[in-house]
Amino acid sequence: MGSPLSPILADLVIQNLECSIFKTLTIHVPFYHRYVDDIIIAAPNEHINTILCSFNSSIMKESKFTVEYGDNGVINFLDVKLFIENGRIIFDNYRKPTNSRRYLNYFSNHPVEHKRDLVIGQYSIPFPSKIL
Repeated sequence: MGSPLSPILADLVIQNLECSIFKTLTIHVPFYHRYVDDIIIAAPNEHINTILCSFNSSIMKESKFTVEYGDNGVINFLDVKLFIENGRIIFDNYRKPTNSRRYLNYFSNHPVEHKRDLVIGQYSIPFPSKIL
């Protein structure tokens, strides 16, 4: 699997990359969030390619960042579906089409905290019908 230091070093490298890019970037980015190597950015459409080029022209030539655009104000980031309604960002659960919907057996030998968190994490309020 690699060294236990790999995730820490990767995070430090990405943090360094972010700092250097945002110091030179003249575009206002109102929303930016990163989880490990997944990044979500809210920026004007005409500046997306500039931001992407900034990330891809960095010191890490072997790494290439890609862009996924939201469709009709909806975008999926990790296990979260984000959509805009009345000028507000609404969050909901997102499951990939390949989700098997198989979960832990209650009688399995996993800690009870894992089982409880699974139930809490699956609770979701359905989308308003006008979004679907």
